[in-house]
Amino acid sequence: MKLHIICERDVGLFSLIQQVIANIPWALGEDRIPVAYFGDRTCYWTPGGYQHKNTVWEYYFEPIFPGYPAQRIPQWLCRAIADRFPSPFEVGYATEDGSFVTNHFGDHPELRGKALSIPYLIEDPTQELRNLTSTLIREYVRPRQSIREQACSFIVEHQFDEQFTIGVHARGTDAISALERRSHRRGSLALTRYAGELHNLLEIHPEAAIFVATDAKSSLQYFKHHFGSRVIAYDSIRHEKGPAAGRGPTGWIMPAYIATDRAQAAKNGEQAIIECLLLSECDYLVHNGSSLARTALLKSPQLLHTNTHRVLNEGERMRSR
Repeated sequence: MKLHIICERDVGLFSLIQQVIANIPWALGEDRIPVAYFGDRTCYWTPGGYQHKNTVWEYYFEPIFPGYPAQRIPQWLCRAIADRFPSPFEVGYATEDGSFVTNHFGDHPELRGKALSIPYLIEDPTQELRNLTSTLIREYVRPRQSIREQACSFIVEHQFDEQFTIGVHARGTDAISALERRSHRRGSLALTRYAGELHNLLEIHPEAAIFVATDAKSSLQYFKHHFGSRVIAYDSIRHEKGPAAGRGPTGWIMPAYIATDRAQAAKNGEQAIIECLLLSECDYLVHNGSSLARTALLKSPQLLHTNTHRVLNEGERMRSR
């Protein structure tokens, strides 16, 4: 079997994770071993490595295939990739030894029926896709032991198994900044919409806890103000002040608190994965359009949820008729 080398893009961490998930069936179908080789074209990479690893995937996860970490890629091939880095607009290319190099998300017309096409705008993954990806994630997307242990400790401490827990993921920062011009981001964070959904759920589950994962301290404070001591949160780096948006290594818009400090970004990546694991263990998820929340849905196909951004956009479409 030859290697199927998945290279990074200048995007958020969970877009990279979904890229790997989408590529795995494609690689296996071509009798290739998928290897995530994420380097300096993403904010999360650091020159000195993180947690004794040198590539971003392995900062947080075990190699996709046991025994095939990124360090098994031959040095001549690493140099060849650096000289000819794949284009995100093409499916990739074969190397002289029969390996394949790509950084495509999998939704190219040529990959229909080969790679998975995971939604990335405001749509949610279908139940069929969630059932399929949960199996792939369980087998190939395995967080490192230290990350699993931190998530398990939080679950035990806050008694997820003993009470109804509502997960909340509120994506803001660059996604709602003036620099973000893409239409699917407009109006994506409506905290009052979250509050309405939470009040509805609390009428059914009045003793529920609310676990909040967010990239902005202001959003966390909003939920604590409105829902009090039932709100719990993982201790994570969040945007507090200054510009909300910055630029990644190749110029793509990213949260400023990540884009300006690679070491902080690497640490925040670990925290975000822990938050995603915690959201996937909740009884219900309230979220907006984000790759982190979408990954929790892909991991846990039984998780019921409300997409506040999708509901809001559907309401706006109805009013515009």
